[in-house]
Amino acid sequence: MNQQLLNDLLSRYQTGRCTEAEMLWVDKWYHNLNHKNITDLSSSELEEMQDQIWLKINQTKPVAENKFKIREMWPKFAIAASVIIAFLLGGLYLLNYNASEQSFISDNGDLELISKTNETDSLITLSLSDNSTVMLKPKANILYPKVFAAKKRMVYLKGAAFFTVSKNAKRPFYVYNQNLVVRVLGTSFWVKSSTNVLPAQVAVRTGKVQVAENKNSSLFNTDEKLATPILLTPNQKGVFTSHKLNKTLVSKPIPLAEAYHIPSSLSYNFREERIEKIFKTLSEAYGIEIKSDNEQILEYTFTGDLSKKGLYEQLDLICGTLSSKYTIQGTTILVSK
Repeated sequence: MNQQLLNDLLSRYQTGRCTEAEMLWVDKWYHNLNHKNITDLSSSELEEMQDQIWLKINQTKPVAENKFKIREMWPKFAIAASVIIAFLLGGLYLLNYNASEQSFISDNGDLELISKTNETDSLITLSLSDNSTVMLKPKANILYPKVFAAKKRMVYLKGAAFFTVSKNAKRPFYVYNQNLVVRVLGTSFWVKSSTNVLPAQVAVRTGKVQVAENKNSSLFNTDEKLATPILLTPNQKGVFTSHKLNKTLVSKPIPLAEAYHIPSSLSYNFREERIEKIFKTLSEAYGIEIKSDNEQILEYTFTGDLSKKGLYEQLDLICGTLSSKYTIQGTTILVSK
């Protein structure tokens, strides 16, 4: 580099118009002067100094480029890693979500299984090999053997369905879903899988059912204890949340005579009837305990025809005349002042 080019470079350096490489060269060049005046250096010394500086710059340049490339590629590596992790987590979630179904398929591996999904907008009815029937709600799916095993009748449900199970004490009927296992001998009941807004539920219309938590609901072993099994009778409902099964009443209780299709002599047309006797009549009709924590309430009388009304509407009318209220406590209805 001659003196004219050097002077031009220094001028551009001072005005901030040189490249990063030129700035680096000038910085190193000034450093090597060791506070000497440029005019005191010979042309050969200047050229030797220039060559040494350019050599150092060229040696360090590839490292800078590599660092720049790594820095430039890092976001791409991060995005790719995130996508891979997301796929892995998604796969694990699906495997874990379907763990109970896979366990059911494994337990029935020697049977021919049929899968049926209700793709209509209304209920559809399926007949099983034991003469039991299933009414599937829209979008529900059931997996069941074409012919049940000799000792157990087992089906797997996604969604909601109403079961009417034929009696056979030697071949208990089991309904599995992701969270629950329902064991029955002969009865009718609703089973509903959990959704984003509602927990898994079992509601009984006739007979008795035992509800337990599905121990195969997850691939991963946890320290959580399984929910204590519960026994449900007509008009009772089991609700599963956080490894617990709680008993309560269904939203629309049905008189037992209506549920079992048998005649009833009970009358709901009351004339100056004591509340205590009315509560006994309703308890007998629905199989639900109805009581009061106030003895005075039981001594009041009520007149009115409650024949064409549901249980909760009947209680609303009775409580309205008594200035009282009722609450559902588990599977009991309590009337208070």
